[in-house]
Amino acid sequence: MRKALAEAGIEPLPGRFLDFLDPWGNRFEIVGYDNIQFTKAPHVLRGMGLSELVKSEKAIKELADKGMAPG
Repeated sequence: MRKALAEAGIEPLPGRFLDFLDPWGNRFEIVGYDNIQFTKAPHVLRGMGLSELVKSEKAIKELADKGMAPG
């Protein structure tokens, strides 16, 4: 992602995360899917051709700690 942003002339914002602003000032943060806590329903992921994506153990634990573990 960093290479693609650089090739597009987009400079990441300072900090430890990969954040950047679009031309209208909207802030975007790039994160790996396995660290995202919320997701689309399984049938939607299948329809998008993304059914092979899985959450990391860390993300699942964070959800479980909040009482929101995937079923």
